[in-house]
Amino acid sequence: MGSTGMHTIHGEQQLQPEYRELAREYARAVKEFFGDRLRSICFFGSVVRGEATPESDLDVLIVAEKLPKDIGLRVREILPVHEELVHSEAYRRLRSLRRSAFVSEIILTPEEVRTHPPIMLDMTQDASIVYDKDGFLKSVLDDMRRRLNELGARKVQAKKGYYWVLKPDARLDEVVEV
Repeated sequence: MGSTGMHTIHGEQQLQPEYRELAREYARAVKEFFGDRLRSICFFGSVVRGEATPESDLDVLIVAEKLPKDIGLRVREILPVHEELVHSEAYRRLRSLRRSAFVSEIILTPEEVRTHPPIMLDMTQDASIVYDKDGFLKSVLDDMRRRLNELGARKVQAKKGYYWVLKPDARLDEVVEV
């Protein structure tokens, strides 16, 4: 994968230190909320890369079974977790450091995750998997890494962020699937 190096980081200790307590509290609340429906919890983004600014949110992928089809209903369903988090000591502590304590989640079913949605590309390099029933998400990310390697894909840093070149030699009419 070029010079970027492919790796998956496991465990909350890989998050920027100031976010670890909030992440731990959030993961606990999500596990309790979803119970047996929960498959995986994975933090990703700037907090995992060590690039978070005071305005950065905590990005998280939640994989759960039996979710509503509508994304809005999924977000509404998890509101009690956010309500609990806002009243936590971890939230207050992070806010006292003048850091955003906003958690931005993507909530997908296992079936949706198996289709390798583009949002998961960055997770092939920087991910903190804190819960993974039967190694489900690790397996999917390993599959994605293999496919990205086959394609010769690479992540490129731009002035403001990153972008992916999935297949450098792709024809204009070619469909590239990860």
